[in-house]
Parts: sequence; structure tokens; C-alpha cells
Amino acid sequence: MEDSEFLVELHQMIVRRGAAEHLVDTIAFVSEVAERLEEDPVFGEFILAEDSRQGTKGRQLKLHGFTEQDESDGTISLVIGRWTDGEQPTTLLTSDVDQMRGWLENFAADALTGNLDERITESSPAYQLASTLKRKRSSITCIRFHILANQSLSRSYRRESRSELAGIPTETHIWDLQRLKALYESSREREVLEINLSDFGAVGIQCIEASKGAGLKSFLCVIDGNLLADLFERYGSRLLEGNVRSFLGMKGGVNKGIRTTIQDAPALFFAYNNGIAATAASVTVTPMETGLRITEISDLQIVNGGQTTSSILRARKQDRLGLDGVSVPMKLTVVASQDAHDLIPKIAEYANTQNKVAIADFFANHPFHRKMEEISRRIMVPARAGQRVQGKWFYERARGQYQNARLYLTKAKKDAFDLEYPASQVINKTELAKYDSALEEKPYWVSLGAQKNFIRFAGKFSAKGDRTETQQWEEMSPRFGDGYFQQIVAMAILWKAGEDIVSAGRGSWYEGDYRPQIVAYAWSLIFHVVRKGGREPNIGRIWDRQLADESLLDTFRRAAQLAQRALLDLPEGSSNVGEWAKKEACWEKVSAIPLRLDATALEWSIDRETASRTEREKTRQGAQDDGISLQKQIVLKSASGYWSALMNWDGLHQHVFGPELALIRRAASQNTVLRIASERDWRKLLEIAERCQLEGFRHIEN
Repeated sequence: MEDSEFLVELHQMIVRRGAAEHLVDTIAFVSEVAERLEEDPVFGEFILAEDSRQGTKGRQLKLHGFTEQDESDGTISLVIGRWTDGEQPTTLLTSDVDQMRGWLENFAADALTGNLDERITESSPAYQLASTLKRKRSSITCIRFHILANQSLSRSYRRESRSELAGIPTETHIWDLQRLKALYESSREREVLEINLSDFGAVGIQCIEASKGAGLKSFLCVIDGNLLADLFERYGSRLLEGNVRSFLGMKGGVNKGIRTTIQDAPALFFAYNNGIAATAASVTVTPMETGLRITEISDLQIVNGGQTTSSILRARKQDRLGLDGVSVPMKLTVVASQDAHDLIPKIAEYANTQNKVAIADFFANHPFHRKMEEISRRIMVPARAGQRVQGKWFYERARGQYQNARLYLTKAKKDAFDLEYPASQVINKTELAKYDSALEEKPYWVSLGAQKNFIRFAGKFSAKGDRTETQQWEEMSPRFGDGYFQQIVAMAILWKAGEDIVSAGRGSWYEGDYRPQIVAYAWSLIFHVVRKGGREPNIGRIWDRQLADESLLDTFRRAAQLAQRALLDLPEGSSNVGEWAKKEACWEKVSAIPLRLDATALEWSIDRETASRTEREKTRQGAQDDGISLQKQIVLKSASGYWSALMNWDGLHQHVFGPELALIRRAASQNTVLRIASERDWRKLLEIAERCQLEGFRHIEN
């Protein structure tokens, strides 16, 4: 795709977002790009915070948003955007970059060394940033300035991307048109790190090749403590596999045993510590006099040992301890790119046995997400008068799936795609978690931010006791069928309507900030009051009509005003609205508000007995659909020759025995596969397939 073509596509995305969220083009652009970048560790979870003012010495301060301090590596980011109209790319000049970076630097400097927080209203997210910079100055390891632009960076740009501000290292990241195009065209959710260890003054990492199989290769390594600290100091949480990063941040703290060992017995670190587990897309191994050494690594991700890594850096940086003599054991698995999406989550899951991560933090390939994706591609919205085409709601199991699906289509196919999946009918996995939490009256979870709310949502799928994750999902799966997806769509409709109502209140009752928190608290308050009255919100009615009753929206308008008042009425000792909204105590205060429901509430709610009966029917239908889906998978694999290929695999008899062999033989024949009628046998076949694939079996369909 040419740059000009991508620019037109980007323009359409911005127009759609601006219209849907009542945003001017620049803010719609910043929001769009920030959403795509959120899962890149160099960026993080974005908070919109428009602010422009004059600072000390007459300097201009300006920003469009920020990301909160990363709990795993101490970094924080400030964001500003530049949007220009036009169908042809223009040049982002060095002077433009200098000006925007200067605005961000001035904001950060005034917050760090001045009294900027005292000059910003406490109800503004910009206050949250200024306050954080001032309060947490000693723990901030790096400030990142992100400049977003739909222009092409000048080839003459030669500024240094790393500098220092008030004693804190800074980095400048420029996301120009070419870099954005690469981001949107890529199926990956983050940029790949290419590490040359000589850049860190290292001759490489000592290693021996431990095992080799189809699609992967494993090395046992010894990495110098200083080198590991250098890598983490330079790249921070970009080195941590995303889900490990989230859990590391939640645990917090520094391992005192690691600090003690570094201080008192550095030579024993290798013996005392379990080390780290990591993956890479590729490595360069160079023979040397001292043995094999890894000299270059592509896409290094630490999947276990993030706490060890961050503790080593903190011991050197904060405790001023030397790392000479510290060696860290490392297991490095090189995974072929075509297998990375499936294997890396499993490696991370199995490596994290000491601190169990809920289903490896609920990766995008978990059966729940695959099921939601399958339902969304199949189920059409109810027909409405005057509509020629029944559209669908598109579920994004992975970031950018929607845009990637339509990016390279012809004009005619793109128009057809847009009719089937309108841009206003897209739900991603963190949005699904947000809607689920609001419906379950947990707005304080929603207020934690997309990623942390998502982790809490994922917790409900974690196996309990001696149950395996597979057993847990098999039991839960019927509850998450078509009916659940329709419920999430209904919540999406309510959420978007709520955003529109709040935005329309600007200038009358809405003060202009914390819209997501207001929407979450207002809907949760309504659901709470309805349930307290012995009824349930009639979510099915919203799905059937694809819109909410006006009387329900009138109720939301009242609830939103009450929620905003409670959010801005900070308790003693609290000075940050964003932090207050994250506390369960905030919800306790809001849920106690006497919200009056009039007689029209009977139209958009149902009695509890009817709601329970509907839920039981959805679960029964979900179990039936699961059985049909299982059988379909088995039959399709048979038709593709999968089971026949497995029967002829050299390693079969090392991993499959007795009755399982007979079952595969029946599945391999088109004449007998349909006679396999037991759901237990269908599940067994899929379990065998997964087991064999982990052991190296591969089947390429013709």
C-alpha cells in the first residue's frame, strides 16, 4: 500500500472516530493511534488529557494525553499529536518536532521542579499527570515523549532521541506516517526489538544448544548481571512479555533475597536463583574460543523472571550495589514466527508455575476469545425496517484485526465489508471486559484502566483447586455462547449511548473530564437500583432493537450527573479523581445514592424469575452449540487429511497409545468419522491433537 493510500484510510478512521466520539480531528487521531499502541510496552495505556497553558518564564506547555507510570520499569509517557488535512503526505519538519517536544518537556519540567499541579484544576486528568510527576519523581526511571503525526518525518531529522530532564533520562519517540503505516499493516501488536549485544559492550551470552524440534530451538544460557540490567534499563518493559508485565506490576516490590544475595554473595547468585525464561524470534550464535555465544537477538521477551530482572536493575540503580560476579541462568527458546502466536503463550503459561497467571493472562488465542470471534462472524443483528443488509458486530480478538481485515480489499469488497461490519460495530477484548464489569456493577474495576480491568475479568476463567484450565473452560463454555455475546453487544450500545449523553452535557452539567468513569458508574448505579428492586435490566430488548429505550437513557442522564458529583466530591486525604474512582469505597458511596426509577423502568427491565429462566435457556443452547462446534472441528480436520497425516507421523506411537490410536483411526476415515457421536471422544481427539502439536507434529493443508 502506498503512503497516500494509507493516508486516505487513516483519514477515514479519524472521521469515523471523531463523529462517533464527538472529537475534533487531532484528538480523534491521537485517540485512534494511542488505542493501537496501547499494547506496545514502549507506550502503555493511554489517558486523554488535553492541556495548554503558559508555564514559568513564559514557556508554552501543551499535551494531549499521557500513560501512567509503568509499575514494572518506572517509565511514564507524555503524548502530543499533529494532524493535517490533505490527501497527499506532507513533511514533518525538524522544527515541528522540536516545537512539540518542547511543549511536552516544558510541561514535565514545570511539574517536576515547579508548582504546576497547583495551577491545574483537580478534576482534570492533566492534574493527575502533574501530580504524579511531582510525587513520584524519585521512582521515575525514564520519561518518554511520544509525538504522533500523519506526516512523513523529514529525512534531514538528526536529533538525539535520548536526553535528560531534571536528572531523569528522557526518550523521544516519533510516530510519523511511515511508522504508523508499518504498525497498521503489521499483524503484530508491537514493534520487534533487534538487539545487538556488542552495543552494550558485551561479547555475547554464553550458551549451549539444549534441544531442537519442529518450529523451535532451546538454549541454556548464562547472562551477566550487568548485561541483563543494561538491557532492562535500555528497553524496560518492552522486554517483558505483555502478560508477565501486567502481573509483575500488580505484585510490585523488590525481592529482598535477590538484593541480599547481590550484596553479600554475588558469586552464589547463579546457584541460588531460578533464573529467567525467555523467547526470541531468532538469534545469531557465534563460535568463540570460550564456546558458543549469542551475539544478536530478535524480539527478546522474558516470559518468566520479570521480578528477578527488575530487582537486579533496582539493586544497581537505587541501592548502588555492584553486579560484578552476578550471573543469571537463562533458558532461551527460539520460536519460528509461524508458531509464535500459539507457542509463546503456552511457554509463558507453563513457565509461570510459581506465580500462576490466570490462563497465561488470558491470551488472545484462549478458547473464550476464539469463541467470541466465531460467534461475531456468524450471528447477524436482528432485521430492522428499511434495512437491506443485516450487519454484524465484529469482535477483535487481537488488536487491529478489524482494520487489517479490510486494509487490502478492493474498493468493491471494502464497501461490502463495511456493510457487513460497520465501523461503529466493533468490540475489542478489553472493551468486552469493560462492558462485562459494568454490567456486574464493578465500575471501580473499569476505572483501573483497560489492561488491569481485563486481568480481573480474566480471573473468572482461572481454574480452581485441582481442575485444569481445560476442564474449567469446558464447564464454563456453555454460559458464554450466543446469548452472552448478544448481552455484550447490548452493553456496547448502552456504553456508546452513555458517552454521547455525557459529551452532550458539556457546557451544562458535564465538566469535561473522566467520561469513562462517569459512564461506568452511571450504568452500574442503574443496574444496582434495578436489581435492588427485584428485577433485571432487559438486555435482550436492547439486542433485539439495537438501541436503548429513551426512558432508560433519560434515567442514565440523571444517574450520570449523580455519578459525576460523587466522583468529584473527593474524600479527605484524596486529591486525585482518577485514583478515587479506582477504589471500591467510591462505588460504595455511589451505590448508596437514592436514584429514583419511574414506572417506565418496567418497560426496560424484567422480573427476576423471567431473567433466570432466560439465562438457563441460553446456557442450554450454549451447551448444544458447543457440541455441534466440537463435531464440526473433528469432521473438518478429517476432510483436510489432518487425522490421516497424524496416523502417519513418525512420533505418534511415542505419545499416543491404545484406545487413542483406534479413535484417531476412526477420525481419519470419511466413512467412520461421523459415527463418533460422543462429546467425550470429540474432546479427546482435540486433546490428542494439541498434545502431538506440542511434541512437534505439523500438518500443512493442501
